[in-house]
Amino acid sequence: MSSRKPTAAQYRRHALIAAWRGVDDGPVIDLPLCNVADLVGKVMKEAGLGERMKLEQVLEAWKEIVGDFLFQHSRPDSVQRGVLMVRVLQPSVHHALMMERPRILKRLQERLKNSGIKDVRLKHG
Repeated sequence: MSSRKPTAAQYRRHALIAAWRGVDDGPVIDLPLCNVADLVGKVMKEAGLGERMKLEQVLEAWKEIVGDFLFQHSRPDSVQRGVLMVRVLQPSVHHALMMERPRILKRLQERLKNSGIKDVRLKHG
């Protein structure tokens, strides 16, 4: 929140709008001003968009790390308590990813330093 006060032009605009609406000129103009930057984090948290953006970053990193073929047959599903859950379509892809799991985890952690991913779990589905 900012402690800035309204300008003279803002006072005139408020008075003009109040007169046009036919209401008394109330204290609405004296409310503290806030920047959009102050609200973005709060709105994203309330809407659950922070997790969504995090998953989008994981999807992008996953595609680069595992390659096109494995990306077509597996998708990161969610990140829960530091564990990346990945859905796998075929047993052969599951096996290939299990063999490469330590390397994939290491590269994910390098690419997404602040994601907090500690493990990768694979599930059929």
